[in-house]
Amino acid sequence: MDDNAATSAGDAFGQAIGNERVGLYTVDDIRGFNPVDAGNTRIDGLFFAPVDRPPNRLIRGSKVRVGFSAQGYPFPAPTGIVDYEPSASAKDEQFTIGFERAQFGSRVLNLDLLQRVTGDLKVYLGGTLRRQNRHEGGNFKSYIASGGLSWTPYAGASLTAFLGRTRTYDDEAAPSIFPGGNYLPPQIRRRAMIGQSWSKRDSTQDVMGGVARLPFGKWTLEAGLFRAERRVEAGFTDLFLALRPDGTTPNRIMVADTNNLDRTLSGEARLTRTFGTDKLAHRLILSFRGRSGNRRFGGVQRIALGESSLNFADERPRPAFAFGPDDTDEFAQGTLGLGYTITAPGRFLLDLGISASRYRKTLTFVSAGFVTSVRDRPVTGSVTGSVNLTRTLSLYGGHVRGFEEVAVAPANAANRGAVPPAIRTQQVDLGLRYAVTPTLSLVAGVFEIRKPYYNLDAQDFYRELGTSSNRGVEASLTGALRPGLTLVLGNVLLDSRISGELVDSGTIGLRPIGSIRRRSILNVDWRLGGGRGPLSFDLAAESFSSRIGNVSNGLAAPPRETIDLGARYRFSLASARGLLRVQVANVLHDYGWQVAANGAFQYSVGRRFLAELRFDL
Repeated sequence: MDDNAATSAGDAFGQAIGNERVGLYTVDDIRGFNPVDAGNTRIDGLFFAPVDRPPNRLIRGSKVRVGFSAQGYPFPAPTGIVDYEPSASAKDEQFTIGFERAQFGSRVLNLDLLQRVTGDLKVYLGGTLRRQNRHEGGNFKSYIASGGLSWTPYAGASLTAFLGRTRTYDDEAAPSIFPGGNYLPPQIRRRAMIGQSWSKRDSTQDVMGGVARLPFGKWTLEAGLFRAERRVEAGFTDLFLALRPDGTTPNRIMVADTNNLDRTLSGEARLTRTFGTDKLAHRLILSFRGRSGNRRFGGVQRIALGESSLNFADERPRPAFAFGPDDTDEFAQGTLGLGYTITAPGRFLLDLGISASRYRKTLTFVSAGFVTSVRDRPVTGSVTGSVNLTRTLSLYGGHVRGFEEVAVAPANAANRGAVPPAIRTQQVDLGLRYAVTPTLSLVAGVFEIRKPYYNLDAQDFYRELGTSSNRGVEASLTGALRPGLTLVLGNVLLDSRISGELVDSGTIGLRPIGSIRRRSILNVDWRLGGGRGPLSFDLAAESFSSRIGNVSNGLAAPPRETIDLGARYRFSLASARGLLRVQVANVLHDYGWQVAANGAFQYSVGRRFLAELRFDL
């Protein structure tokens, strides 16, 4: 019940457990790119194509696989991999009820139940009820319901099935701000409701699937099949375009949408053969990964609100909606992969992989009256490995080529919702791992990722504008300094650049919108009594460099720093174990700007008090 990402982290590159997250990278950002948009997600190591983040009760946690942690991981990807762990596959039984007072008076009720029905069968039930007050003003309501079964038919084997639903409603759209020149928006009074009261979004996401692991002798069969679906009954995006320095805009547009659908079926079947000796082990993998799906999008209505301001609530009458015809996107991909790993424990590891795919995508633009279709047969591969120079020092590196999806066109695009065909990507990295002490390790490396760059052109059409290259240096120092005192320290330096004719001509700037040059994190967790006491204190600090704010690179959001302070108290009440978790986030009340890849500005979350009371019955 004591979910603590800091004390569980093996490195500083990204891990989440329950509501806790720690690390340089997240499920939305690894080395400057989004792995979920790229399709680089897994469930228990098996290929999974999501339509959104899986529900946090259905999923117990996630791990970012990048750099050293990707060594020996089958079929790595250039943008890194996010590997989700289903709650139903957890080992320890639990019956936990949690009450949260989240940001600005939000209220959350959580339930997790994992119990053994028979000696081999466990059942999982989870749920969340939430009424969330948004930091941009307004609020939303949501619930999560999830369940699953886990069966161990014989030693080493497991079968897990799960399903979950998330419903979010009465979700008032916050403004997306686009400055009209090389200047920042004025500071907006935090928590002021600037959006329209009728712009309430309503969406539902369903995720279901199953995972099987069946060893027999030196062979192991692993298989996973997953279905994900998201339905948007009502969608709104509030655009403040060409914002003036005084916070007024001549062109406020509300983009309304309805009847959207995003559905995928994905999975992987993998046959693994291990052989060799304790001194030299071999692993051979034959894999088939596949995904198919369809999307219904478009048909939006752009409601021109005209002159408006961020400085006060500018409520307008609810308009009559008249949506246009929907467009569709259908895709399918099958990939056959062959992997080989040779390992000499304590000496070296070499991993080779090659994959051949068949891919097709068909976009039907009903409103424009045309159909576009693309087919491809990419061949991708990877060579990764590590070598132990001494008992405490290892070198690692690799070269990976991939075939990835591109993010959908944003709300301010003329072709909103359109999805380009998949792209070819590549990555090289090189680094070292050093055991500073038996409980403290240093990982440091360099990398370069190259892929086509998509964003808005001068006519606001979302298309390929050039080639992006992210070069970087990343470092992680993680472990126990002494019993009860845990450190997670990380830093990444990024050099993100665009190349191509538009850059050469000066039409767009050298660096992508939203890119940063540095991100640093520090987490310290101190549990009294040498790690056995009931009380612990924690500190989390995060620092960002300035962030590119527009296509010309003439605007940048200033650097930001945040500090969070928290504590945990563990106690017993009758036969129940209890946990009280309190935290003050953004203690210094830092006011900063976040910049999305399409150039939209939103102000950062202010100081807030969080408290959670949890009982394990």
